Amino acid sequence: MVFGSTNWHMVQTKYLVVGKGHIGLATAAYLSNQEHTVYLFSRRSSIVAQTRTIHSIGLVSPGSYLVAACSNNIYELAALNGGKLPLNVVICCRGQDIEPYARILAEYVNPQMNVLVFCASRFAGRVFCKVLQRLGIAKELLPAVADVNNIPFVSRGNMEDQIRISTLTNKFFVAAQNRIMTNRIVSAYQAVFSNLCAAASVLEINLNKVNDIIHLPLLLVSLARWESGEDYNLYHNFGSRTVGLIDHLDSDRIAVGEALGVLNLIDIKSHYQIAYGTTGSSLYEHIQQVGAYSNTTLCNPHHRYLVEDLPYGCFPLQVLARLAGVETPFLDSCITIGNKFLDIPLEWNAEFLELNRHQLSQEL
Repeated sequence: MVFGSTNWHMVQTKYLVVGKGHIGLATAAYLSNQEHTVYLFSRRSSIVAQTRTIHSIGLVSPGSYLVAACSNNIYELAALNGGKLPLNVVICCRGQDIEPYARILAEYVNPQMNVLVFCASRFAGRVFCKVLQRLGIAKELLPAVADVNNIPFVSRGNMEDQIRISTLTNKFFVAAQNRIMTNRIVSAYQAVFSNLCAAASVLEINLNKVNDIIHLPLLLVSLARWESGEDYNLYHNFGSRTVGLIDHLDSDRIAVGEALGVLNLIDIKSHYQIAYGTTGSSLYEHIQQVGAYSNTTLCNPHHRYLVEDLPYGCFPLQVLARLAGVETPFLDSCITIGNKFLDIPLEWNAEFLELNRHQLSQEL
């Protein structure tokens, strides 16, 4: 078995990676490749718990890497670290998982922790903090909790023990509860994620998330195939009219951000250019240059492109639109149509998120 090369000059740091989907596996392998001690927590049983080995077969960080421990028992992981969790915690999850993860970690959080949330959903970091506060943790005792607008790499995996990290994104942006905490997060993580950059605010980060903007229109135009359970790639064989739907949805997002006075809005073409280095005059050209899309297939009626991106992405964006007094006709239509297929409650409303217009103006 071949393991990553050792560099004894690197300062080893302990990390807890929460979530064992392909992003969690990629993060654990990426950190382990840099000779850091990695604890991996998954709510489900895992083959990694038996072997403690993650196999990385992509262009980035190829090799086989040991994690210090992998368990679905958070108490077991804490016991291996002197009854505490590592101060650096990377949560890799879907929007629907952030609340249960907050409850699982609540017993161990402390103000010195630096929590980085890799989640496509809007306001995942805010929800994490709100759950902790509702469990009795005072605001001043919260850890630094940072949202990101994108993840640091493009990855695919079997969610057991194998991961493919095909490329690093050029840049991804991060913001925590305030400027001091944002700087602390950057200081804690920039040594391992050199493509990490600070953003001005959490609101800027969450308005610049675009996974839902890309995924939902593509899925809505192929719902018959999705509903039948067909295994297909929704990025194949789409044309300019379909891309136009993405542009329409993105225009609604930009209008919301402008109404709220967010200065550093990134339109969707700029997102591709900044994150992946794509070029071209049209959005269609940019999308075609993202090689990872060639392997993106849907065969699951509970795929995250709908069950995460609609209730935890587009719906919170609509909440912001209502607070800003902005009309978003295309966004509203996507939510109405998509929710007919989901038929689940849209829970992240303004009351749940504890958002109001006055509060948003203070967070800019």
